[in-house]
Amino acid sequence: MKSLKITVFMLIMLISFSANVHAAGDVPGNIQLRLLTANIGNADFMNCGDYFFKLCLNAREKSLRKNIAALDADIILLQEVFDVKWCEQLPKEKNRKKVCYRYSERKIRDQSRRLLGPDYTIVCDSRSHFECIGVRKDFAAVKGCEPGALCRDRGSITHDVPEECDPKAVVFGIDIDIDGYKLRIVDGHPAATGEECRAEEVRRMFEGYGDVPPLAAADYPTIITGDMNLDPYRDLPESPDIVNWHAHVGEGKPFYYLSGIAESDPPLQTCAGRSIDQVITNFATGTCVTLGEASGTVRLDGEKTSKAIIDANDHRAILCDIILPGK
Repeated sequence: MKSLKITVFMLIMLISFSANVHAAGDVPGNIQLRLLTANIGNADFMNCGDYFFKLCLNAREKSLRKNIAALDADIILLQEVFDVKWCEQLPKEKNRKKVCYRYSERKIRDQSRRLLGPDYTIVCDSRSHFECIGVRKDFAAVKGCEPGALCRDRGSITHDVPEECDPKAVVFGIDIDIDGYKLRIVDGHPAATGEECRAEEVRRMFEGYGDVPPLAAADYPTIITGDMNLDPYRDLPESPDIVNWHAHVGEGKPFYYLSGIAESDPPLQTCAGRSIDQVITNFATGTCVTLGEASGTVRLDGEKTSKAIIDANDHRAILCDIILPGK
């Protein structure tokens, strides 16, 4: 009964939320899309430590799969997926509650595919495969990845991490084509620890490095989302990661917020008292809500808002209805 109530509630929320941008989407030449970004990891030291605190439990995966489907997003950006390649490297899992238990016998071995289902083209970063972007195959084509395929190297534009920084940190992007309307989608998850590493990863995202171009060029239509591991509203403004962020994002800068301060003032918290999950763009408009924090919404994992981060997903997902302006 609980799961039925959550699904019905999410469907009601989906309908009412869409009405906020429906009129703008009907303007000739405009394109409306629904985007979901979610860090689905678990800060569960007892169960998920050997899974790098990624999505490690079958019950949570099942709940997320159902609630993701109910939101019917065109583009879904996931952080902290636990790819099957890591199951292959772990000792044999004996706990049936965990996602690597008898993983080789699963009908669908890839967690990203289990979460999103068959209707999405999925591209994961080419290094760790912890971050994945799903694009509904009847909505847009993904450059370098066949419709409906799951690609890890093809289609993924993955930045290297700076020297001596954690290779598990990932910032990557894909290029999509919506009936001739081309844009880039960036899934950012810079380092959680190591301020200098995070600062350089943010700088590279906007400015590039060496002969590698930026993932987020100011003059190319781009939507950036993800767990940035920085709070541009509460962190010290002199911190190097915040300095690099504010050089490109905010009033008078090429990129501006669709989430955070654009949703609520003060911005709603997305993880452990901070607003570290972001949705920004340099060309689009729209409305975002922080699921489980915004009034009238429920968490993506279906848990109560008060649930401790060690007992559920530790981030709040962000759902956006976005308008791409006509050319």
